[in-house]
Amino acid sequence: MQKILKIIYIIIGSVIVVAILIMSGLQINKIIFDKQLNQAKEQVKNYNAYKFGAGEYNKLKKSEKNEVYYYAADGKRYVFPDTNTYQSWFGPISIEDLNTYDLLKLYETPLGGNVTCRPGTLLKTITDPNTYIVIGNGHIKAVDNKILDQVFDKNWQKNVIDIANYYFTNYKVDKPIENLSEFPEIPLSITIDQDKDLKNDK
Repeated sequence: MQKILKIIYIIIGSVIVVAILIMSGLQINKIIFDKQLNQAKEQVKNYNAYKFGAGEYNKLKKSEKNEVYYYAADGKRYVFPDTNTYQSWFGPISIEDLNTYDLLKLYETPLGGNVTCRPGTLLKTITDPNTYIVIGNGHIKAVDNKILDQVFDKNWQKNVIDIANYYFTNYKVDKPIENLSEFPEIPLSITIDQDKDLKNDK
């Protein structure tokens, strides 16, 4: 009888130890999850708090055709392919409020390429079901909707901008984001020069 009781006590003790280990593991996982979620939400706060400097505004020039260019540090002009891309950088400033410059004068500066959306911008294109987040310099990653639900507010879909198929080729698709630990850092302050790593090499 004593042997049976001893075996029962051992089994009960083992069950208790396993239960404690499971509970500890779950608690540790929750701590890690909460930390990763808070870090991701801080990045979203950075995106929403972004303000462009006066120096950036002074680099914008609009043509008579309503084309908007960014005159970069490398001595070239970069065109905003659409209004959504422009607004990701200069949302509060209407294109109509920009000064208009002579077309031929603008064209004296060589064209460097297209501006891509600011890091942290959510975008998609009509022929692709994925929602992407801009990482930087045109690199984008698909983000699982579950992660978007966790990190952004419940109306995050209203903040996703549509990119036309022919402008989507400006972007390079990287490995998708499948868990919170992979959520990118979003700079609080960044210029287009910095985003595209444009410098005056002269």
